[in-house]
Amino acid sequence: MVRKVLASVAMAIGGIASLATVAAFFGSFWWGFDLLANYRWQAMWAALLASVVYALSGKGLLTAAFLVATAINVWLIVPAWLGSQPAASGEDTVRVTHVDLSGSLENPADVVTWLTERDADLLLVAGAPSDILDAIPATDPSYALLGGNPSESGVAVFARGDWNMANTFDAVGGQISRITVPSGTGVLDVVTAFGAMGTSSATSDALVDRFTTIADVVNSSGNPVAVIGNLGATKWSVVTRDLMGDTTLRDATEGFGYLSTWPISDLPIVGQWVGIPIDVAFLGPTLTPLDVVVGPDIGADHLPLTIEISPVAADS
Repeated sequence: MVRKVLASVAMAIGGIASLATVAAFFGSFWWGFDLLANYRWQAMWAALLASVVYALSGKGLLTAAFLVATAINVWLIVPAWLGSQPAASGEDTVRVTHVDLSGSLENPADVVTWLTERDADLLLVAGAPSDILDAIPATDPSYALLGGNPSESGVAVFARGDWNMANTFDAVGGQISRITVPSGTGVLDVVTAFGAMGTSSATSDALVDRFTTIADVVNSSGNPVAVIGNLGATKWSVVTRDLMGDTTLRDATEGFGYLSTWPISDLPIVGQWVGIPIDVAFLGPTLTPLDVVVGPDIGADHLPLTIEISPVAADS
C-alpha cells in the first residue's frame, strides 16, 4: 500500500516536472510556459526525485521519462559551473553591486552599512524606500545619486564620480538606465532596469517590452556594455534568449556556480539552493568578469549580486 502511494505521488510530481521541462521551451507561445522556464532548477530536482522513487516502486517506463526530463534540465544548468569566460586583462576594473530591496527589510540601517562598505564603484539599488536612498550618501558622501530619485520602475544609481546617466522608457513606462562609467582603458556602459516577472498576460507584455528596449539601448551604445539587475527573468527565459540573440551579450555568471538570489531560504545546507537566479549579469564581448558573487543575506527579500568587470585580455 505504501509503495503504491509513493508511486502515485512520484508519478504526479515527475509528470508535472517533465511537462514543465518541455513546455518551458515554448515560452514564445504563452507567458505561462515562459514563467516555467525560470524554475528549471526546481524541475530538475523534482524529476530526479520522482525517477528515484518511481524506480524503487518497481516501475520502469516513466522512470526513464523522468530521467530524460532531469537530463534536459541538467544540460541547461550545468554551464553555471562548467561555463567559462574570456581571460581578463585585470586592468582598470569596475566593481558593481546590485540589490533588489523591494519587499520587506529586516533592518534598513544594516542594509545601508553593508552597501556603503562594499567599496563598489557603482551601486544599483532597486525598489528601495526613500529613507534608504537618503541614507546611502549621508553615510558615505563619496556616493552621488545620479538622476535623482528614480520612478517606481527604475533603479537608484549611486556612483563614485561625476558620471553620465541617460534614461530610456519602454512602452509601458518602465525605466531603463544607461550609466557611462569612465576607466583607464576608455569607458563602458552599464545598463540596468527593474521589473516584475511575467505572471499574467499584461505583465508578460511588459516584460517583453522591457527586454526589447534593453536590446535597443545595448545596440545603440558605442561602448562596451554590461547589463545588470533584476530584469524580471532568469537566463532560461525566452526573453533572455532573445536579448542575447539580438545583441552580443553573454551570461557573465557562467562558471561561477548556481547563483540563486530569490527567494531566500533559511533551511540548513539546502537553503542556498532553493531560489532562482533572477538577478542577472550580462557582458559584451570585450568585457569579462573577474568575480561574480551573491550574498550575503542582508535582510532583504533578494540576495545582492556583486560583479567585478575587467576588459578582456588583448591575447584572449
